[in-house]
Amino acid sequence: MNMLWGKSKKRLFQDHPETVVEIGPGAGANMRYLQKGTRLIAIEPNIHMHANLRKSACKYGIQLDIKTIVGESIDLADNSCDFVVCTLVLCTVADPLLCIEQIKRILKPSGVFVFIEHVRAKENSILGFIQNLIHKPWHWFFEGCHTNRDTRSVLEASGFTTLEIESYNSYSPFVPIIPQIRGRAIKG
Repeated sequence: MNMLWGKSKKRLFQDHPETVVEIGPGAGANMRYLQKGTRLIAIEPNIHMHANLRKSACKYGIQLDIKTIVGESIDLADNSCDFVVCTLVLCTVADPLLCIEQIKRILKPSGVFVFIEHVRAKENSILGFIQNLIHKPWHWFFEGCHTNRDTRSVLEASGFTTLEIESYNSYSPFVPIIPQIRGRAIKG
């Protein structure tokens, strides 16, 4: 996966602060892009990922604080974080708008939210047809992932002061997740 998203992550994560909050870090794939000594507050409800998160933290010299909660109910204080990361997660949360509202709530004024997400393909496209066709089995096999979620519109409706979104195609064998977005949002 580093081959698919490595350059984007390096660019989005550069100059991150000493403490980073990550929504849905899974097994810790993003830790390689954090500076050694970074404190990572990992919002990871899947307890089966925790052992691998700890191994990754040890490997990359990351101070890890795991919270077994979902992104829709983050137990951090309002205006307490400078930097939040979310990569390929908003497709799996039960309520993406509520998750983004929680991210905005915990961000300090001028705090930064960086993201990489796959998104719904264009209406009436072959790729959109494929996303809709395999949605149910994909959802079941990939931890609740929605192949056809319109995450871009959710982000655009979220009310960040600054929102930079780049659309692109990530050609891979995982056809349903070819259309993607990456970017950053800043809380005013």
